[in-house]
Amino acid sequence: MKKTQIATAVAFSLGIGIAQAATMTSATFTLLGSDGSIIGAPDPAVTGSIGSGTWSVASTTPFSGLLWTAHSGTTFGPGTYTIDTVEGGIYTNIVVGANQIGGHMLFNWAASTNIDVVQVWDFCNTCGAYTSTDIDGDGVHGIGMLDGPFATTNANFDFVVPVSAVPVPAAVWLFGSGLIGFLGMTARRKAT
Repeated sequence: MKKTQIATAVAFSLGIGIAQAATMTSATFTLLGSDGSIIGAPDPAVTGSIGSGTWSVASTTPFSGLLWTAHSGTTFGPGTYTIDTVEGGIYTNIVVGANQIGGHMLFNWAASTNIDVVQVWDFCNTCGAYTSTDIDGDGVHGIGMLDGPFATTNANFDFVVPVSAVPVPAAVWLFGSGLIGFLGMTARRKAT
């Protein structure tokens, strides 16, 4: 967890992610088996937000007959991560590429609490869509959970936020600040 929190702070200080928390306009939760089969019914009534290094999701729709909640969601930018889970397992080699955002949260279902869920989303700047990816290369979106009653199944959250809340890539900010500095130096030289 500590590496995730440090990575989150570094990534967001570099301008990765949404500056302010944005409310999801639509979101779906899907649980996939190790063969890609859908377990239970997908839940298209998920609500939540993402931004400032955090994400949260919730639903009033029962999953397999029982309500679920989620908490302690963090997000992180491009890099390779190792995530120590609350229950003692370790996710290794979680790769978040360019135009992707990673996330980790704790999921509660019935009497099972603090089930670790890891996500890596492809992120669409022009449409505000976060789409779950195949993190471990097994052909199934998400990555197998290490703990809880659904261990080895892949929890996926796909969602959309308003395009006005979509972040401007860090490269644009860097380019803009460099251009302003260059123009300032040019103006200073002309004045002398």
